Amino acid sequence: MNGIRRLVLQNVRPRTLCAHYSARAAPQRPKQTRLSAQSNLGPSAMSAHQVFAPLTKGCPVFKISQPITVLREPQQFYKQLIHGIKHAQRHICLSSLYIGSEETELVAELKNALARNTKLQVRVLLDCLRGTRTDSAGMSSAALLAPLVQQFGEERVQVFMYHTPALSGLSKQAWPQRYNETFGLQHIKAYIFDDDVIISGANLSRDYFTNRQDRYMRISDPQFSDYFVRLVSTIGQFSFRVLNGDQATGYKLEMADGVADPTRDPREFVREANELMVQFLHRAEIEHAVEAGSISEHDTLAIPTVQMRQLGITQDESHMREFFELVHAFARNYKSRSLMASAYFNFSDQYKRSVLDSASRWDLLVASPQANGFYTAQGISQYIPDMYSIIEHEFAHMARARNDISIEEYMRDGWTFHGKGVWSYLNQPLPQLTMIGSPNYGYRSIYRDLEAQVTVVPGNTQLQKDIHQEALGLLAHSKIVSQDELKQRTRGSPLWLRGLKPFVMKKM
Repeated sequence: MNGIRRLVLQNVRPRTLCAHYSARAAPQRPKQTRLSAQSNLGPSAMSAHQVFAPLTKGCPVFKISQPITVLREPQQFYKQLIHGIKHAQRHICLSSLYIGSEETELVAELKNALARNTKLQVRVLLDCLRGTRTDSAGMSSAALLAPLVQQFGEERVQVFMYHTPALSGLSKQAWPQRYNETFGLQHIKAYIFDDDVIISGANLSRDYFTNRQDRYMRISDPQFSDYFVRLVSTIGQFSFRVLNGDQATGYKLEMADGVADPTRDPREFVREANELMVQFLHRAEIEHAVEAGSISEHDTLAIPTVQMRQLGITQDESHMREFFELVHAFARNYKSRSLMASAYFNFSDQYKRSVLDSASRWDLLVASPQANGFYTAQGISQYIPDMYSIIEHEFAHMARARNDISIEEYMRDGWTFHGKGVWSYLNQPLPQLTMIGSPNYGYRSIYRDLEAQVTVVPGNTQLQKDIHQEALGLLAHSKIVSQDELKQRTRGSPLWLRGLKPFVMKKM
């Protein structure tokens, strides 16, 4: 089970189940600045399915026969959510960081769907710290959803709130709302309606439905859907449940009987949660394993991976390491290019090193300062975009010897950028692989949060074109930034801001 390990205690060194790769020098490549300007970069005797075949090892693999829909705009995402809620017959399963306290329409649609269909079941998985944070009116995600539990009962409506084991005891009492979220979050974004799954990095709040750009992909397959329903249910087994109760907040939180409370006994909680996740992932791997010889280049593959390092699960971390190695190995013999996007220029050290040491050309797409969600923040948070510019400039300086690595910033008037993922073209004009999901590829995506993403290897030209147009649509609102421009932007930044860099890189 690649990237899965059992933990006995947090201070016991776990067995490592993934290979480690050494850095390699990369050859120089002529710089090309736009994916739309690319044509075939040279012949290759291997198909993408052959190149990426190692990614199918140690992970569940789904052959998707129905067309995959690539959504491009937040409004499309919201319409698909409402459509899914209205037409679901068996179950609705929503996994997000939080639900905006203003999303009364979304909750009303859930209520109407439950009232229309007495067989419908609803599961919601949110983060406990973010989901109980109150707005100026005292409302929270938990308070918004508690009435559904009261009206329709726990048998039909289950609301789970995952709490990180990294915040417990006195430290939990000491850290205020918002700041306590830096210790770890439930960050998985998957929205399931019967056999349809929308994989995204978007949360369920108004800006993500209007002017906060993310990525969204709808995949229809009963087994793929069942995987994510089981994933949410498994996490729910070691999460708090939202119940009707407290008059002040409108709800109460309870752990299931026999499950350790992460705020009181984090070591036992980690042991129990790890055991449940190992069982889930092992079962999924066995049930959905594929033989390499059974995969055709006409098969569209969906490979889900999860990351929960606080719980001893490093599946996605191993998967990404393997991906970078495969792209590097391919690029040593053929020209290759890939695009990697994140909401923030805060890529982990290992991912930055993988890009810098790769023989492939890389384009990195991130939010410009104006498109950063913290741009209009108050207090110390208003300096976070400046901090990302400092980190961005340092990387550009590290990459100065490479003329085939570019940084692009998303800038769209009145919009913020929250997209993340990978598009790998190898040496072809259309994408041969994409990754989509919740990770921002930063330190906390690897070490602190619960994350999930899906690697899609397209089996037909139409899907490749759709994925390519998605990338071009994002790049149409971006521009390449140079090291000199970043240097000028960060000149004059206060020294204390640079001193906060280690905190930002590991917490934000």
